[in-house]
Amino acid sequence: MDFKDVLDHRRATRKFSSQQVNDKVLTQIIEDAQRAPSLLNSQPWRVYVAQGEVVDKIRKEFQDLVEAGEPSREDFSKLLKVEWDVFPSKNMSSMSDNLSFFLRGEMDQFQDAQEWLYDAHTFIYMTIPKKSPAWSLFDLGAFSQTLMLSAANHGLATMPSHQIVKYPDVIRKYLPISEDEAIGMAIGIGYPDKRASINSYHSKRLPVDSILKITK
Repeated sequence: MDFKDVLDHRRATRKFSSQQVNDKVLTQIIEDAQRAPSLLNSQPWRVYVAQGEVVDKIRKEFQDLVEAGEPSREDFSKLLKVEWDVFPSKNMSSMSDNLSFFLRGEMDQFQDAQEWLYDAHTFIYMTIPKKSPAWSLFDLGAFSQTLMLSAANHGLATMPSHQIVKYPDVIRKYLPISEDEAIGMAIGIGYPDKRASINSYHSKRLPVDSILKITK
């Protein structure tokens, strides 16, 4: 696939179909992601894949906790307790307004998608050691983006989401992730439900001249 096509294909998918992901393709995608750069070639990431009954159990326990009003307790919670600068705050507000307009009073689709963890049948959890420099967060982001671009190149859809890592204690019940590792990212992966209108929403990007300054 042409790289521009890969970029265009990489969209947040908020509702997946029941079609399963081939394990060989999944392994190839992870191998591609390993090509991502990292500080001093530290390669701090580890990858854990949940499928089938494990996903069903995680989804059910997450739903029960949300309904019980349990707050999020993700391993990266301290990073979320920040005051956003004006620039990203405006971008987030714009997305919220655009999404509300796009769904035209059907925002429950968005909430349901989050509650059901996007109906994904495969979750990819990525960790870094808790004893990591801040730069490892950049490395994990590079790994994640490379993974999603490779998935797009293989015709698969992805959904990186905070919702999937809200309760790390539940995740550790079903996956062999040690307490020494921080569950930093999770991506739902699979094939999009083509009947779901919420998948037609594409967030906009700012004009490049609003973020780019070239000095000579």
